[in-house]
Amino acid sequence: MAIKAVFMVHATLQASTPAFACTSIAVGKDASATGYPIITHSDDSGSHTSDVRLIRIPRKKWPAGSKRPLYDWAPGYPRVVSSELSPEYAAVEGQSETVPIGHIPQVEETWAYWDAVYGIQNERGLSIGESTCTAKTAGWAVSPDKPWGYNRAMIHDLSKIAMERCETARCAVETMGPIAVEQGFYCEDSGEPTAPAYQSSAECLTIADGVTGEIWLFNVMTGRGNASAIWAAQRIPSDHVVPVANSFTIRKMKLNDPENFLYSPGVTKLAEEMGWWSSRDEIAADVFDFFGAYGYTPSKEAIPPNMVSKLAYYSGRRMWRVWGLLTPEAARNIDPDKGWLPYTPDPYPTSLQARKGSVTVQMVMDAHRDHYEGTGYDLTVGMSAGPGGSPNRWATPSAAVGQWERAISMYRTTFSHVVEAKPHGLGVMWFGYDAPHGTAYLPFYGAATAGAPEAWHSHEGCQSKFSTKVAWWAFNLVNQYSDLNFRLINADVQNKAHKIEAEGAEAVAKWEKEVSTMDADAAVAELTKRSNAFAEAKLSEWWEFAGHLFAKYGRYVITYNESEIGGEDALGQAYPMWWLSSPEVGFLTWARKGSHYGLLEKPAGMFLVAGVGMLLTLLVAVGVAYEVGVRKGKQSASIMDVYIAQP
Repeated sequence: MAIKAVFMVHATLQASTPAFACTSIAVGKDASATGYPIITHSDDSGSHTSDVRLIRIPRKKWPAGSKRPLYDWAPGYPRVVSSELSPEYAAVEGQSETVPIGHIPQVEETWAYWDAVYGIQNERGLSIGESTCTAKTAGWAVSPDKPWGYNRAMIHDLSKIAMERCETARCAVETMGPIAVEQGFYCEDSGEPTAPAYQSSAECLTIADGVTGEIWLFNVMTGRGNASAIWAAQRIPSDHVVPVANSFTIRKMKLNDPENFLYSPGVTKLAEEMGWWSSRDEIAADVFDFFGAYGYTPSKEAIPPNMVSKLAYYSGRRMWRVWGLLTPEAARNIDPDKGWLPYTPDPYPTSLQARKGSVTVQMVMDAHRDHYEGTGYDLTVGMSAGPGGSPNRWATPSAAVGQWERAISMYRTTFSHVVEAKPHGLGVMWFGYDAPHGTAYLPFYGAATAGAPEAWHSHEGCQSKFSTKVAWWAFNLVNQYSDLNFRLINADVQNKAHKIEAEGAEAVAKWEKEVSTMDADAAVAELTKRSNAFAEAKLSEWWEFAGHLFAKYGRYVITYNESEIGGEDALGQAYPMWWLSSPEVGFLTWARKGSHYGLLEKPAGMFLVAGVGMLLTLLVAVGVAYEVGVRKGKQSASIMDVYIAQP
């Protein structure tokens, strides 16, 4: 084995934006209107294609001495090829089985569960949501061509192994943590050793179960020397709401309270050695600030120069908004402009209390659809939203220094789910494709005896190949079209989604009542049959709905029917006056020589010169910052902002 040398370096060049990452919400059983915990996840990918399939992993018994493979999961299709995991992951059309990067001992029997990028819900009701987080360490996978890679366990496998082996959230924590330490944890968004992505090198999970009704948070990062792992877990009060928005949320741990806090051996040691934390700063010897010690704050030399602001509000604003939507009374004194960083003074709490039974499943679904509507941060208003009020803000040039608000609902979401952690085989996963603001959440049972309908795991199409046989495309098509006039079209879309979700909730209650006299196996089989039939019917309905939207809003009018009078509203999509009044639009400033002639000719030239000057200044600044960073890193090991190890 190569000898590893540890270097403290000053991170100078950082990615221009935070990672394409996810939002998770946890609602305690006493806050939930159903009396059961609710766990959510939005898979907000975007820097690459994503595998859109919803896979059913069957229950299975294993021979003595079996090994459970660990994979370096791919982001795009196929995320893995493994007939051992599931027939739905088996090779097709010339695909080859994915070669594992490690193995752990297998257990005698594993539970069935729903799987996508991460494990979602198993037959016993265990439910998980995910959000990529910041940390001061980074790690990479074991690989023959990457001598700096020492690790074998991604959050993908950790969440799936918990699904396979556990009934309770505590079991999930106690299973995943030791595997991460033993096998080494790494995150797929960690960048490269020459440019580690500390803004996305760790993971957070929200975990709930229907047996105990508990909710646990699980935070995990790579350990010393880019290897092993450091983790912490916290039990959340049963009447609280927790938002997780790409940052650790475990703060003041009580290390002598195993009922509410669990953690890896020597959890404080690296933080103490690196000077990131000292027990002298705490009010008691047994208190440890996990996020304060291990959360990432960019250096002053970070690129872009507003990286601190980006990270603070990328996370903090969503936390504030989730609380405001789901527990407004408790959130009344939460400052939306505080942000969320390791050293933020008087930081937000990990969770907030909600009134008993006040949070419905529909409220949580709608929270995932939010763009700060009606607040000072509303993404559906202003010039950047355009005349149609679109909240979607896609990529900007790397030289542009600025930031958008980070909404909860994102145009780049591949799928999201709102999961009810119920016991007795009645756990329900409400699953929706594409951006939450343009999806309909459909119910699937955690204890299902069969996979989802073919369109949810078809090989006929993927994100780079359109197919009407793939369910994801129906929802993506509607969302893409809605951007033509978001304010009008998305209103119809959300009305349709709410109607389907209400039908789904009514159907679930009816089905469960009708199977209540059956034996358990027969009841679950019948629920599976009915939920799959409902999903297929609603997918067909959504395809028809897409056609209806095309006809109604096509040609930039609103068409109702073929009547000569009243069949079409020619002004239904007319430009709003506030937008037409802008000089930059050119409508009110029209002239023979051009809409902008005279009025903007001089400023345009000035803007061009200023733009070139800013670009040159930025390039020089980047170059100087890089040279200074390298020079400082070589001169002094005491100047440090992050921690990496190199072979």
